[in-house]
Amino acid sequence: MKKIAVFIGVVLLAIAGIVLFKTFSNTPGAHQKSSELTPLNKEAIAHMTEAIQIKTETPNDAYEFDTATFFAYRKFLEKSYPLVHKNLPRTVVDSFNYIYEWKGTDTSILPMVLMAHYDVVPVEGSAVKLWHAAPYGGEVKEGYIWGRGVIDDKSSMIEILEAAEAQLAKGFQPKQTILLCFGADEESSGKGATAVVKYFKSKHQRFDIVVDEGGEISTEDMKEVKRPIASIGVGEKGYVTLILTAQIAGGHSSIPAKSTAIDILSKGLYQLRQNQMPARLTPPIRAYLERISSYTESFGKKMALSNLWLFEKQVMNNLSESPSSNALVRTTIVPTIFNSGVRDNVIPTYATAYVNSRILPGETQKDVYNFVEKTINDTNIKITYYHNYSTMPSPTTDINSKAFKRVENAINAIVDDVIVAPMVMVGASDSRNYREVSDGVINFTPITNGKGYHGIDERMLVTDFQKGINFFSLLIQGSK
Repeated sequence: MKKIAVFIGVVLLAIAGIVLFKTFSNTPGAHQKSSELTPLNKEAIAHMTEAIQIKTETPNDAYEFDTATFFAYRKFLEKSYPLVHKNLPRTVVDSFNYIYEWKGTDTSILPMVLMAHYDVVPVEGSAVKLWHAAPYGGEVKEGYIWGRGVIDDKSSMIEILEAAEAQLAKGFQPKQTILLCFGADEESSGKGATAVVKYFKSKHQRFDIVVDEGGEISTEDMKEVKRPIASIGVGEKGYVTLILTAQIAGGHSSIPAKSTAIDILSKGLYQLRQNQMPARLTPPIRAYLERISSYTESFGKKMALSNLWLFEKQVMNNLSESPSSNALVRTTIVPTIFNSGVRDNVIPTYATAYVNSRILPGETQKDVYNFVEKTINDTNIKITYYHNYSTMPSPTTDINSKAFKRVENAINAIVDDVIVAPMVMVGASDSRNYREVSDGVINFTPITNGKGYHGIDERMLVTDFQKGINFFSLLIQGSK
């Protein structure tokens, strides 16, 4: 017994020694200074303002699509960027999706794609009065550019075009062919990007690097880390919606039975919300945690992150406490629509709920279905797939790839002391389609602490707009 105790003591001391060694040897990198930014000209801000003022909303119903507005946006582009339209041949796909080709001098190199979408979600009418600036005014005040679409995602489009126009004015000629691809329906169907990729596949075209909207720069997500964190999306979660239907005889509300369709479905949804699919660290999120581990000022967190081999479960439990970080470590499942009843004095026969899931890489739509079925455990609830849209989790881009390194270098050049780390996109973007034609898809938007996504007071720092133009200029210049 004494020998066992001694052995256990030695093992514990060895573990403690390893933990402390890995913690104290995990030192932060040296401070780094970004390059001087090219000044922002007034024309660029005017173009951003005008882009916001054109209400390129995409409705859920394609028949309500306002073609006149999208034609007006096309005219705005042609007027604002004459060199782009003179020198870069434009291909129009499915009416309003554009491909501009900037031919490189070495066609043996796979091209680079810089992409964005210029459609926006509608502004909720009842919420307009809550905005501190007109949603489609494009107003510049308090150091911000305000308006629907300024961060999602017209700014990326305008920044790309501003960078391209400026380089063309200097007579720049890339060695690597550059394609500028702009989508018109990312916020609704995403069919435009699908059509563009189909066009590329018909030409047997593949790409070296694809840069689209995605991760951003944060100084708020991890308070104990005093440096900005730039999260580069290297993959996307999958997407599936299930329809849950409960059916039981209804009747007059004056003589209710012990259980109704609403009761049954509500109980099932409650069970579903009380249980979650298991948490798991995917390779990109593990790499993210390892990259930030040396910069945290909390010794406890630094110790845990520096020793994931020992504290992985505790770290995942901590990440599960916040909605944003919880979405990074597990497949999420949440009810989004509930329908039942026709009148206040009628007990309905049917109750239906739509349950949306964002699927972690390594899991499938069938895994989600099985989990929901097992968790609800009620044969009175029928579960079916909603076939409007679904997708499996995407492949992930290698963080050691040329594509990742190129974006990382551009970020380091525009932000002081930035920590660049990979992440998995919890939402969907147009670039998910491009993974069929590229192993180098990167999701990153050069903004800091973005405000107002799909909500009120969408706005972007003017300094971020300047950084964005510089960011895309660096990517373009790096193609030489």
